[in-house]
Amino acid sequence: MFVSPTIIKSSTVRNIQLNPSDNQVIVQFLNNAKTYLYENVSADAIYDVIDGEITSLGKFINAFCKGNESVTVG
Repeated sequence: MFVSPTIIKSSTVRNIQLNPSDNQVIVQFLNNAKTYLYENVSADAIYDVIDGEITSLGKFINAFCKGNESVTVG
């Protein structure tokens, strides 16, 4: 099940959806109309975003999503 953090604001991310049980993250960037699905993302890192321990979505994506498998879905 995907969840979207509502508290975090980002200068690079339009929308983010997190699924810790499947280690997936869906991201829409502000500068791009495409939607990316990242797989094999650390569940601990996803929970850190959900719990508010990670407050920079850009840093989260660079550290934990990019470099993993990604698929452009839209």
